[in-house]
Amino acid sequence: MDSTQTPPRLLLRKNGRPQACEPCRKRKVACDHSQPICNRCRKSKRPGEVCEYILGDSPATSNETPRQTRPREQRRASRAPSIPLTSNFQPTVIPISQLSPRPTAVSRTASTATATTSPARSTTQHRPSIPASLPTSPDSAGTAATPAVTPAVLGIGYLGFTSFCGIYEETRSSLKQLQPSSAAPIGEIGTTAYCGLECSPPLTAQALETCLTILRHVPDRETGLKLFDSHLSPSDGWIRLAAKHMMISLYNTFPQYFPAGEHGRRPDDAQLTALARTICGNTAKCLSDEESDPARWMAQFTGTNLRWESLGVMFVYLELAARYLGPYRPDVGSRFQCVDEGTKVVMQYRYCLGACIELTKAAGSGGNTLLLFMCSKRTIIESLFSGDASFACWQLHAETVALSTFLGFHDEVAAAPGAGYKPTVCSEIKRKLFSYVFYVDKVLASFAGRPPLISRRYARTPPPLDLKDDHLLSDEASLARHVAALDENGWNTKGELYSATIVRARVMLAHIRDEIFEIALGQGSVTLVETLLEIKERQLRTVAGFPDIMTLREEDVQNRKLDISLLYTRLIMKLEHLQNMFFIERLLAKRGHDDGALLSVSFEMVSKTLMFWTNMDRLSCMNGDFEWLVMAYAAPGGGILCMELLKPTLQGGHHPQNPQVSRSSIIQKLSLLVGFLDWVSPTAPNGDLCADCKVIIQRVLDQALNSPAASASSAVDGGLPAGVMLDVPMDWDFSTQLDFNFDLLDTFDWLRPEVSSSQQSS
Repeated sequence: MDSTQTPPRLLLRKNGRPQACEPCRKRKVACDHSQPICNRCRKSKRPGEVCEYILGDSPATSNETPRQTRPREQRRASRAPSIPLTSNFQPTVIPISQLSPRPTAVSRTASTATATTSPARSTTQHRPSIPASLPTSPDSAGTAATPAVTPAVLGIGYLGFTSFCGIYEETRSSLKQLQPSSAAPIGEIGTTAYCGLECSPPLTAQALETCLTILRHVPDRETGLKLFDSHLSPSDGWIRLAAKHMMISLYNTFPQYFPAGEHGRRPDDAQLTALARTICGNTAKCLSDEESDPARWMAQFTGTNLRWESLGVMFVYLELAARYLGPYRPDVGSRFQCVDEGTKVVMQYRYCLGACIELTKAAGSGGNTLLLFMCSKRTIIESLFSGDASFACWQLHAETVALSTFLGFHDEVAAAPGAGYKPTVCSEIKRKLFSYVFYVDKVLASFAGRPPLISRRYARTPPPLDLKDDHLLSDEASLARHVAALDENGWNTKGELYSATIVRARVMLAHIRDEIFEIALGQGSVTLVETLLEIKERQLRTVAGFPDIMTLREEDVQNRKLDISLLYTRLIMKLEHLQNMFFIERLLAKRGHDDGALLSVSFEMVSKTLMFWTNMDRLSCMNGDFEWLVMAYAAPGGGILCMELLKPTLQGGHHPQNPQVSRSSIIQKLSLLVGFLDWVSPTAPNGDLCADCKVIIQRVLDQALNSPAASASSAVDGGLPAGVMLDVPMDWDFSTQLDFNFDLLDTFDWLRPEVSSSQQSS
């Protein structure tokens, strides 16, 4: 039936308000919503301007002739990315598409990548598309894990104080006070921008093949759930519960596409195409991150509302779980015939994750918490593939930080100035996600010695409350009751370890580390020793305020009843604390305030890292992190121990603050560290870094044990004056002697000794 034969109806936006016609909306004036032509447009008599109501995909018809494209829209279209997702695609009626109808409205984060077209040409709209070079399968992608999709623009995003928005918001508030109460309200800046644009691009044959590739690699129900349950990250928490709900909902809602067992009948391409189009339509809808009801929030991306973000989150867990398909995990590895097959599966899942991210961005519905989670985890996965210092890892991390600030997750204070905080599932998820991104930024900056990408000075979002993940997904009354049970600092009073407990503690340490980075890597006035001592005291005070359950005890490693995830968390938190202390003590030593604490901290940091190596039988499920652990924590501390062997400072053979530190114990720890570094395969992500560090430490051990300097060092340990060392005819500046990359141990250029004036003159 032709739409002109039906009586006109009042069109409503997603917020329930009537939709204004396009001329009134663009001029930001009140519209009386009359149809087919509003009274304002009837009186204005502007030539070439059509009174039309655009809501979702198609404009409401009117009796006017089609208008010409306005210059502003032409400029907007010229800036839009051109993705050839099929220019002549005609929407067809597919039974499964009835499960999730097209969006009826576009939010403030709708895509700006398409241009509004006239009603007469609604079937040939300009839409973003995927380049023809996009690989459609993991095999065609080679080693590339991310398809080269040109994403649509994700809307305006967060606008801060220095933007034009702040000034005009003040003007809008003043104007609202002057206008009569009967006047139509003026919307916030950005809420109506581009709301008439098409936000979901059609699918070209190549883009559709990418979608089909993703769907073909979704494992059967038995394999998928087994892989999911085999991987557990202590800091994931809420997203793990949501991801499990996604997977079960996926298999329950679409059993005809994903069989229960590996021998079940797989669907053909026609069936998968129908599902792909449904997912694309769902992904084009804006996902609200302001829901207070957990059920309504999860309903946006589960069941018949399946999105590419849903599949992307699932592939995060599948990829990380598939990495442990080896001799350490026979229970999971039995699903595959050999390790090579497991490696191939990892590559496939990694590709699917990247493809889901790019398809989500190309849909143009705007960023959301699920997209940010996928981007943050893709950074971690890339670090496991190419190394923590690689350009690919750093680039993906930069994209994650950019998305977090684009969404405004860094500035919770600006979101609700002066208002009391009322925790909801979405508000706490935002806090958790940004805190995770913030401390990962500091971890990567520590590893590479590069400036962090976001400073604490721009992060005004507090740490998440120490709530159990199940509490976040409970009803509003239950959540309020659990919030009231927290102590005055936001910690839980039950003495239990939640994912929020870990995130809270790590982001607190990350804020202190960011302050250290400003001193170590920044340029400015010389930092006084008193300032560093105050930071050190604050570091110790912060750690002392952590819950007891996070404290590492000497007997923990030998306690077989202790949960592995709890042991791993305690070790990581101890190493994070020691690394902050290491940086502080190194800065103090450079300013002449060296009381021997640097050597003691370095020794303890190496010793705690070696626990992963000496207790590999218990911590085998974490072996994927070993390459990062040894380089992030043991290598810097090992550099200080090497310096101690070459330039001894111990008097009397033992350290005054730590009796465990002696020349003999240092040699033992460095020998174990060489074994740990040698265990890392040369082809591992950080294998080349480990190999170079191993060679340097071996040379230092050879020098300390085999050269005449060893006897001189022993004399110093025995109490002889340190000046005896000066009689040994040797240049102790070994960083200028070894033909190896000593910069690897040179965190922030701190470990390289100053070249003496005599050496410079020679």
